[in-house]
Amino acid sequence: QIIGSPSAPYINSLLSSGSLATNYYGVSHPSLPNYLALAGGSTYGITSDCTTCWVAANNLGDTLEAAGRTWKTYQEAMPSACFVGDSYPYAQKHDPFIYFNDIRTNAARCQSHVVPYSRLATDLASTSTTPNYAFITPDMCHDMHDCAVGTGDAWLQQQVPVILGSPAFASQHSLLAITWDEDDSSSANRVATIFLGSSSNVASSSSTSYTHYSLLHTFESALGASTLTGNDAGAATMQDMFRTVSATPCANMTVSVSPPSPQQPGTTVTLMPSVTGCSNPLYEFWVLPPSGGAWQLLVPYASTKGFTWNNAGLAPGSYRISLWARDASSTGTSGTAPNTYDTFSAFTYTLGSGSGSGPCTGMSATSAPAAAAGPGTQVTVTGVATGCTNPVYEFWLESSSGAWSLVQPYSPNNTLVWKTSGASPGSYRFSVWARDATSSGGSGTPPYTYDTFSAFNYTLTAASCSAISAPVSPSAGANVATTVTITASATGCPNALYALYRLPPNGTWSLVKAYSSNPAFSWDTTGAAAGMYRFSVWTRDASSAASYDAFSAYNYTLASVPCTSMSSSASPATTTSAGTSVTVTVNAGGCPIAQYEFWLLLPNGMWTLARGYSASASLTWDTTGMAPGSYRFSVWARDASSAGTGGTAPYTYDAFSAFQYTLS
Repeated sequence: QIIGSPSAPYINSLLSSGSLATNYYGVSHPSLPNYLALAGGSTYGITSDCTTCWVAANNLGDTLEAAGRTWKTYQEAMPSACFVGDSYPYAQKHDPFIYFNDIRTNAARCQSHVVPYSRLATDLASTSTTPNYAFITPDMCHDMHDCAVGTGDAWLQQQVPVILGSPAFASQHSLLAITWDEDDSSSANRVATIFLGSSSNVASSSSTSYTHYSLLHTFESALGASTLTGNDAGAATMQDMFRTVSATPCANMTVSVSPPSPQQPGTTVTLMPSVTGCSNPLYEFWVLPPSGGAWQLLVPYASTKGFTWNNAGLAPGSYRISLWARDASSTGTSGTAPNTYDTFSAFTYTLGSGSGSGPCTGMSATSAPAAAAGPGTQVTVTGVATGCTNPVYEFWLESSSGAWSLVQPYSPNNTLVWKTSGASPGSYRFSVWARDATSSGGSGTPPYTYDTFSAFNYTLTAASCSAISAPVSPSAGANVATTVTITASATGCPNALYALYRLPPNGTWSLVKAYSSNPAFSWDTTGAAAGMYRFSVWTRDASSAASYDAFSAYNYTLASVPCTSMSSSASPATTTSAGTSVTVTVNAGGCPIAQYEFWLLLPNGMWTLARGYSASASLTWDTTGMAPGSYRFSVWARDASSAGTGGTAPYTYDAFSAFQYTLS
């Protein structure tokens, strides 16, 4: 259905630049077992597309991370990272990594590795953000499951050039494998599989029998990851799909180091390697700590040439540094897989020796503002150590409740900025510790050690608002249905909060706006009773425990302006034949915001509401189907501020106009 099909012109055009496996097979039916085989080396006995058959086993993500490699799976139409369940056109059965317990139940790991396809474009922008292994699944339409082959072919025509044109493919030996999970049960589960990239054969095909386990083993071998089960370990890698490249190993590595050894911990050291004999060198950075520690891989093989060694916080001593290199086409001429190299350079670098520095012997600490401040103030604490060449500082804070907390760990930075917003008023205590970068600390208990310290008390005093103004607009009073705005402003406090109370005519006080930092309140008076209201606007600082620090209170009048007159007319006037549209137009006087209601008396003597109160001053009466006879219109008007001066609630009005109308 794919190879040679006129419905897949783009896929078939790729064959001239890639390698096709013509004898490649899925391992089961339906979809899910095949996906699990690609990600875990087993179907785990699963024979359906179940959504809760979780797997407690190692997977390719685990072995890639163990080998120092990066990985992600990109799922088209996935609603959010680490989404569990179906959300069409996204289908969980096509997302194998979400089934593994050690991925799905680790929220941070899952959300950073199992992500929507929309993130791929951003990650492809740089080799540093492109993972070493990417597993991409189109949605249920673009993967040809629910839509035609041509739809999936068009999708690949848009996406594949973006991947092949990315920096990872342009500057590194990268591989893009395109395959299908299963066939339609018509060809013994044989599916097309295509390799593209600088390392694959061109315009070639392989008739070797392969399965999904073969593809998994190929990726494991290329990335230095261990096999997962006997299935992938026993499957042949797809070597004949790659072109034969004569590897030219790297040789003669030299490394420039700046600054030279020895230095104090915390010094940034730059390592710049150089090799000969290879055109595409990759570099790897290893460090052996002092005192018989184990070698640590700091940076796995990458085309980036230089390394920056951040040794802040490391213990003093002699470190052994080893930089490895191998050509991108080389599997390494020395070492044991996956830790191989063509050439290397190793040397000793000493931290904390030869400087003549000793432990810190004295310490002073100051604060600004000194001694006390109100909550919301930014307080700067500065420590100065003496007697040591390379002091590092640590800052501790005891809260007003008596609990100590580490607010800034050891670093060369001798200042702490304490942002007190939200902190409770009360007595606090600072303790500023210092030790030389070469010192493990002469006092305290590891890991909490110091050479010397300085401690002092600090008080956060509650602030109080001294005054408030709360102007209202419109000032003094307004008609009902007007929007009234109150904007408050407090003085004398850094973090003012505002609350608003209102007393209606003949009513009781009510809280209409609870304390918040928003100083504005908007009141839509539509439907409010006319009369005198009283407002009380309260303010207090966020640090204040008082009900209020200051308030502003005043009266405010809402007036009602009823309509005093009313006129109406009809077009056509007085009479017309049934089926004609009749327009009734009205106009009220004496009121600024007139609203109109239209009533119609039928020939049978029954009144009916044609349209409820609105600002529209006209009504179009469609007489189609109406019986001939005498009708009567009654059009009511009242101002938006008025509850109505006539009638009985809810049928009230300020003024009305009525007239007869005849349908012939």
